[in-house]
Amino acid sequence: MNITDFFSDEQKQQIHAAIKHLEHQTSGEIRLHVEGNCEGDPYERAVHIFHRLHMHKTKHHNAILFYLAVNHKKFAIVGDEGIHKKVADNFWETVKEHVISQFKQSRFTEGICEGIEMTGEMLKLYFPHHKNDKNQLSDDISYGK
Repeated sequence: MNITDFFSDEQKQQIHAAIKHLEHQTSGEIRLHVEGNCEGDPYERAVHIFHRLHMHKTKHHNAILFYLAVNHKKFAIVGDEGIHKKVADNFWETVKEHVISQFKQSRFTEGICEGIEMTGEMLKLYFPHHKNDKNQLSDDISYGK
C-alpha cells in the first residue's frame, strides 16, 4: 500500500477540516505526518520531522506535530517549547492515550481528529486566535518513507 493512501480522500478532508477549525480558534499550528515505518523511538523520529518541516520556526513556538508510523503502529505528539511552558506535564500523554485508544479500534481518522480537538482546547487557553494571525504552516498531511 502506498502510504499516501492510508487515509481515503474523505478522511483526509476530515483531518484537514479539523486542523482548519482549530487554527481558526487559536494562533497555534498543527500538522500530521504519516509514514510507513519507524525503526526507532517514535518521539525521536517525530522531533526530527518537526524540525525538518520547520515547525520550530512559528512566531509563538506553538506548533504541534502528530506523527504516525502505520506499519510499525507507532504514534507520537511533539509540541514546541512555547506550549511546553504552558501545559501540564501529563497533557501530551493524555492526548496520546486517547488517540491510541481510538487507533486500537481502527478509528484512525477519529483518533487524529479528536486528538486535534483536545489539543485545540488547550491551545485556545494560552494562544487565542487574533485577527491578524496568519497560517504559518501547511495544513496538508505530510508523508515520509
